[in-house]
Amino acid sequence: MSPPEGRSHDAAYTLFRLGQPAGPGLRAMAETGRSEVLEDENQGAAGVFDEFTAPPVHSGAGWTQAEFFVDGNHSRVSLMSRIVPSPDWFVGIDSFDLCVDGGWIDTITIEVDPLDAGTDNGFTFTAPNWPTEPQGVVYRITSTHPQHPAGSFYYPFLKRLPPIATFQFIKCGPLPKS
Repeated sequence: MSPPEGRSHDAAYTLFRLGQPAGPGLRAMAETGRSEVLEDENQGAAGVFDEFTAPPVHSGAGWTQAEFFVDGNHSRVSLMSRIVPSPDWFVGIDSFDLCVDGGWIDTITIEVDPLDAGTDNGFTFTAPNWPTEPQGVVYRITSTHPQHPAGSFYYPFLKRLPPIATFQFIKCGPLPKS
């Protein structure tokens, strides 16, 4: 996995959204793991409170961690990490609200499925570059979609793919008052 890129933000900000086209930053991150365009897009973006990253997970299994700030007006978190190698696949969380009914979630673990940025037609981990023209939309990869027998995630006998990654959020506590 590439280094995860994340943002804490308000309800107006979107890093990615299922069913919507990927922006240039998400496209670059999903296809190459390069985050510069994504960082430039989000620098001072309306609704973003904090930007964060973490070291990559270099092997098939492992963990990494990051800390970030939220407040009552910026209680959502979005993040993504490129699946390496892959054409344009990533894992991520879109606008998860860490504040429920006026209270902060202490701990939550979220299992995620692989996502496709809709920018490359490759269906195997090491597929050559094959741009999607016109560009598609971000979608969830399932055991039956995309439907091609050579697809890296194509297991039609499974009802559901096992989760490919897990994100855990743990509340560290309030900031000290100055």
